[in-house]
Amino acid sequence: MNIELTTASETAPLEVLDLQVSSLRTAGKSLLSVKLLCRSERYANHLQMPSLSWFDASQLQRFSQELATAQYPETSRIDLIDAGIRLTGSVRRLAGMWTAGRTIRIEPLPSSATQFTTFTIHASPNDIKTYASTLYSRLWELFTK
Repeated sequence: MNIELTTASETAPLEVLDLQVSSLRTAGKSLLSVKLLCRSERYANHLQMPSLSWFDASQLQRFSQELATAQYPETSRIDLIDAGIRLTGSVRRLAGMWTAGRTIRIEPLPSSATQFTTFTIHASPNDIKTYASTLYSRLWELFTK
């Protein structure tokens, strides 16, 4: 995957190397932890999304699949209510021209119990498709355990 991620605290984009999904058990609920394993020129790091319900995780995967096939001027938006996350995806515009690139903005909902710094992901349609496929595979692996 050739995905770049930017946050308010990082001056240079982070390269997303892999996606890690694991299950959590809290207060009788089955939640999922999704981490983006990243690398910058200086160090390796991970960015963890707020915990997701299985329903939110399936919506995230479907959102990614739909964004990979989106055409200008389509935008996609979905609120993952249980996690308190808003995802907004769009076709990227560079130097006044619409390109094949995609941008995903991930931000907390105003009502979210877990507030975090908004971050943005930039990728090609193929990389978004690969990410969606990887997410699906990792979710399926956990579901069948």
